[in-house]
Amino acid sequence: MIDNDDLLHRVDQHYLGPTGFTFPIRIRYAAVGVGVTTFVAVFVLARAIVHVPLGFKSLTVMFALAVVITAKVTKYVTADRPIRSVIKAAWNDLTAPRPPRPGQTVVLRVRDLPRPISTAPTEGESIR
Repeated sequence: MIDNDDLLHRVDQHYLGPTGFTFPIRIRYAAVGVGVTTFVAVFVLARAIVHVPLGFKSLTVMFALAVVITAKVTKYVTADRPIRSVIKAAWNDLTAPRPPRPGQTVVLRVRDLPRPISTAPTEGESIR
């Protein structure tokens, strides 16, 4: 491990597995939470919206899909860039206004300006 002066990064934040039976790969603690949440979301979408039947093959595909999505998401998640900011950046990128494509018709709408309210009486009108 690299020795640095930052105490937050000095801690090894990887789960290696149970004592005596280590995993062949290192799993970050943040990836476990993201992975479980992703699997639940994929499971609910597959069962409730797509109506995928419950079986070994479908659960394996859901699990593999959750692993792939988790790997892609946690590639961007670090101690300096938490999952909340990654999701917020992705949302901002998806909902940002885009310039019009070439050849696309652009409609400009001019808002009506509010008319000034006149308190002075007009001609023929009396003040009460």
